[in-house]
Amino acid sequence: MFQLYKKELRELLPIGIPAILSQLAQMAAGFIDVLMAGHYSTDALAAIAIGTSLLHPVLVFFLGLFLAFNPIIAHFKGAGEDSKIATHFNICIVIAIAMTPLAILALFNAPYILELLNIAPDISKTATDYLYATLWGWPGLMLFLALRFFNEGLFSTKAILLVTAASIPFNILFNYWFMYGGYGVEEMGTTGIGYATALTWSLMFVGLLVYTLTAKKYRQYNLLKTFQLPPLGEIKAFFALGFPLAITLGFEITMFAAVSLMIAKYPTEIMAAHQIALNLSSLTFMIPLGLSQAITARVSYLRGKNKIEAMRLAGNTGILLSISIMSAAAIMFMSIPTVLISIYTQDLELLKLAGELLFFAAIFQFSDGLQVACAGCLRGLQDTKIPLFITAIAYWLVGFPTGYYLAEHQGYGVNGYWIGLITGLSVASILLLQRWLSHSKVSI
Repeated sequence: MFQLYKKELRELLPIGIPAILSQLAQMAAGFIDVLMAGHYSTDALAAIAIGTSLLHPVLVFFLGLFLAFNPIIAHFKGAGEDSKIATHFNICIVIAIAMTPLAILALFNAPYILELLNIAPDISKTATDYLYATLWGWPGLMLFLALRFFNEGLFSTKAILLVTAASIPFNILFNYWFMYGGYGVEEMGTTGIGYATALTWSLMFVGLLVYTLTAKKYRQYNLLKTFQLPPLGEIKAFFALGFPLAITLGFEITMFAAVSLMIAKYPTEIMAAHQIALNLSSLTFMIPLGLSQAITARVSYLRGKNKIEAMRLAGNTGILLSISIMSAAAIMFMSIPTVLISIYTQDLELLKLAGELLFFAAIFQFSDGLQVACAGCLRGLQDTKIPLFITAIAYWLVGFPTGYYLAEHQGYGVNGYWIGLITGLSVASILLLQRWLSHSKVSI
């Protein structure tokens, strides 16, 4: 059995490692934004925290929607249905363009949400200006996401890594330039980070589009020659798979976003500490998240070939690898919290507050790694509806209510919300694992 797992690792890692590094590179943009905002001012850090709490649910919803291309394309690759791969290239372009106005419209409502939450007017205005600045980059971001998961389904994770890694120095340069001004640009502070983000997203799309249209291994699909409006039936099938994925991912990210928005009414120091701990835990989460996308591709590819035992082995190998990685992350959070937090700030009060929250983050690393790997396996089976209900229960009937009760009615404050996060992720991981173990036994 060990040899079988070892063999599957040799298949999984060549696509998994680039997928992980791509996810980390993409996360680096958010990490850099928070880091540079923290050095600009504490208020800027708080504004970025609030702004991203509204931006991320929208981003993750569409990321989940386009994530459906991964198992669909991988299944066609495994089954040798090349003509359908070309058709779904058309679909990914058309849907990305059609969905962009909806994403922009959703973010236009940010001021009303912040007003309802009684966010301080100066912080609210700064956060809104940041969000509005990012709107210029949403067309590029939507097209990038669609192309990214199309390429992942064909195991082209190295190309995605190259594009996302190349965007990092541009992100740093644009952030510094627009934040502090110079060379014909006025100092824009936090708003400048929004414009820098928009420009970086656009460059990422251009880079991945050039690769997709010029790669030699894609010539057999005749992507441009066969471009036409896709059949309505194929579009409906895509949405039938993609919408549950989008909502499922949305349940988790909105739980974290809701917690951040509830904490926004706390003192600025607590909000900043929360953002630091959340940013660090989000950074480690990118590893199993990237791995889960490789797991999805492997499971779906083997499902397309109707190799059920190999498919189950691929999923189980990915799950074990994911929880091993996150266990190591938990040990790191508990062992060197001050070293990690000092990357963001040297403020003694923030070091103490963030250190306490990082302890809670360490606890849910295992559950977070397990649930995202199991979700990746189930995506490979194109099983999206039951996981939707599982996450709804875990995050919104268990996790957030538990956190709210402890924080607002039992005097736990910010710690109560983090206990709620632990509870929700633990319930999700147990139920999703049970679903994978039972569902993967069925011949498909």
